[in-house]
Amino acid sequence: MSQQHRQLVKENIELLGEDINALSQIFFRELFHIDISLKSVFPGNVIFLNRKFSNMLSTFKNVEHLEKISASVEKMGERHILQYGAQLAHFDSMQKALILALRDYHGDLFSVELEAAWNAVFSEVADIMAQAMEKIDRRHVTRVNYDAKGYDKDLLIDVNGVQGVFNVHQRFYDVIFEEPWVGQFFYGKSKEALINKQTKFMVAAFGGENLYTGDTPAFMHMHMFITEEMIRLRQRVLRQAILDEGFSDSVAERWLKVDDSFTESIVKAGTDECVLKCLGQMPVIAKKPAGYSS
Repeated sequence: MSQQHRQLVKENIELLGEDINALSQIFFRELFHIDISLKSVFPGNVIFLNRKFSNMLSTFKNVEHLEKISASVEKMGERHILQYGAQLAHFDSMQKALILALRDYHGDLFSVELEAAWNAVFSEVADIMAQAMEKIDRRHVTRVNYDAKGYDKDLLIDVNGVQGVFNVHQRFYDVIFEEPWVGQFFYGKSKEALINKQTKFMVAAFGGENLYTGDTPAFMHMHMFITEEMIRLRQRVLRQAILDEGFSDSVAERWLKVDDSFTESIVKAGTDECVLKCLGQMPVIAKKPAGYSS
C-alpha cells in the first residue's frame, strides 16, 4: 500500500463529515444483503452500528501511522474473534460491502483511483487482523508478548517482587497526579486503577507472571501529544520514586532502561502524529503552565 493510497483514504473520510452515518446505513444494508449471518457479529440498533462503523473508519483514517499501531490492530483482531465470533471469511464480505457503499454514496465521484486506494487500505488492515486471528487460542486471552529486547528478566527479584513494584508505582502516581504539567494527562483518571495496571505491566517485563491484558503503550497513548521533554520529566519522577522506596541507583537505572524502551512508540514531534481512536476525537494536549518549573 502506497502513501498515496493512505492519503486518498484519509482525505475521503475527512470529506464525509456528518454524513458518516448515512454511509454507515448503506454499508450495513449491503453487508447483511451479502451475508445475513453477520447480524450476529454486528448486533444492536442503528446507534450501535453507526458507532462501530465510525470506529472502523477511524482506523482506516489513521492508517498512515499503521506501523506504530500494528500491535494494537492485532489485538483488535483478537477481540473480534473472541468477543464477536468473527471469522476470516467475513473480511471479504465487509470489503465488498464497503466498496459498494462508497460507490453508492459517491456516485460518479468514486473514481478508479479512490476505489483502488480503499481496497489497498482495507486489505492491509485486514491482513494484520487476520494474522492475529489465525494464531489465537480461543481458550485463552492473548497476553502482551514480553520477549522483546530490553526487558530485564531478573529485575523482579531485585525490587522485592510484586509488592516492591506496586509500592514504587504508588509513590510515582502520588507525585505525577499533582504535577502541574504532565499531571494534566491524568485528570479524571483512577489513580488506583493506573497503579494496578502499570504494576501488572512492569511485573511481566521484570520476569514475573504476565497478568496484563490491556493495550500496548503505543495504542494507549496514540491520541496524546507527548514530547521528549515530558518523558524525561516523567522519568525523573519515576527515578525518585524508586530511590525513595529504598532501591539503589543501579536498580533505578535498570528499571528506567526497561521503561525507556517504550519511549519511541509514544513520543510525537507534533500533534499531527496523534492517532485518534474515533471520529470526532481531538488530540489530548497538556499545556505547559506559565512560569512552569518542574
